[in-house]
Amino acid sequence: MNLEGLDNLCIQEIESFKKENKEFLENPIIKSFLKDEKNWKLFLEVICNPTEENKELLDKEFKKFYFGIRFTSFISATLYFNAINFDKQYRKMLNRYTLTVDRPLKEEEDISFKDMITDSEAEIQVERIIQSDDIKDYIDDPVLYEAILTLSGKQREVINLAYVKGLSDTEISKVLNKSQQTISKTRKKALKNIYNFINEKGEIKK
Repeated sequence: MNLEGLDNLCIQEIESFKKENKEFLENPIIKSFLKDEKNWKLFLEVICNPTEENKELLDKEFKKFYFGIRFTSFISATLYFNAINFDKQYRKMLNRYTLTVDRPLKEEEDISFKDMITDSEAEIQVERIIQSDDIKDYIDDPVLYEAILTLSGKQREVINLAYVKGLSDTEISKVLNKSQQTISKTRKKALKNIYNFINEKGEIKK
């Protein structure tokens, strides 16, 4: 925690607060919130100058930050479980029905239609269904699906890389040759658009 430029009285107040609220400051969410320089300065303002205005500013920023965490978790979990559900449905279908190309030409023969295909480009590779790069293929919730469709091409591309491929903002920035800050803004904007769409549909309870 950077305390440069603060007067001695303020530093004493901060040290006192740290001793009395050690467990609070060790909370992962609080630590993450205070890593942001703007939030850290607001936090110091409240300790050194605890006016109602400063408290309200800090409270407002924390609520925005906490909401962002919860919503991102919500979107991530939703996409993750939709992907699992898709995979389960697909595997269930495979177990129930034998693919036409895998059926033997005759009951007494081991040769199937697939064995007769000579063009490698024509082979049906069903694994590609599960390995799709398009996030829409992993969603069966109609409202979330509609929300994804409202995203711009760039936003959907970032969301695909983030939640289908599981890449970090830094990794995505290298793939798309963009700055990490640009990717982060695009991803957050996309999540906000998804939230706003779902909220307008009345699917999010506050």
